[in-house]
Amino acid sequence: MRDVSKQYIYFVRYGLTKYPLVEGVGPYDSPLHPIDGYEAGIAIARRLASVPHPPDVVYSSSLHRAVSTSQLIVHAINRTKETIKIEDGLIEWLTPSLTVEPDGTRLKPRTVQQLMEMTFTEIDPDYKSVNPIAIDQANAPVGAPYFFESEEYLMVRARVTIERLIDDAKGKNICIVSHTPCAQAMAFYLEGATSLAESKIGPWPLGGITTFSRSLENGDSGKWELDVYADCSHMPGEYKNGLKEWSLPSLSKK
Repeated sequence: MRDVSKQYIYFVRYGLTKYPLVEGVGPYDSPLHPIDGYEAGIAIARRLASVPHPPDVVYSSSLHRAVSTSQLIVHAINRTKETIKIEDGLIEWLTPSLTVEPDGTRLKPRTVQQLMEMTFTEIDPDYKSVNPIAIDQANAPVGAPYFFESEEYLMVRARVTIERLIDDAKGKNICIVSHTPCAQAMAFYLEGATSLAESKIGPWPLGGITTFSRSLENGDSGKWELDVYADCSHMPGEYKNGLKEWSLPSLSKK
């Protein structure tokens, strides 16, 4: 029986991609590496299935590597029927170096229908993104993702997104499969550090899992506590050591 006195959030970074992302070059929507990437995804999924309080719902970026990882997770936790919720607010940081190829081609995220036609049948077709990508930057709601975002604005987007996802989950345990910039920004917000210098949020390696929890006793929602940051102990081989870290400039700890 699920412990309703606490709520957990698991932030997941996927494993190795088939085509390494080079900033300013791409490709920006690579699938997972057919060996290392899927081995990492399986290891992540097994870890989440084995924790005392596994996730009840999985929210995912629409990019291929995130959805593939989410698919492995929902199978491991035996929640395969319309469990993956594709959330625009979890998309990659929409900055030129991570979304625009040298010829000017811009990242175009797939729709839910396109993803389901790619055999991602575990996606919830009725879920409506709580923070949709804005088409017109000039008229974008505060916190909506749009091309192109500053790091400061990404922090706003992350706050709006995580607040709405927590509301949507209604006390359930959450797994979020996103990208390091967005995941770091959400984690920084939940951590509640008074400054960047005091924050424990830093570079995030491939396959790292970050866990937050809070008390729900007596009908009150307590403060989120950072339990584990970017843990890779579940990862196979040398990836246990935390490889291929990435960080927002403000959280790089340099």
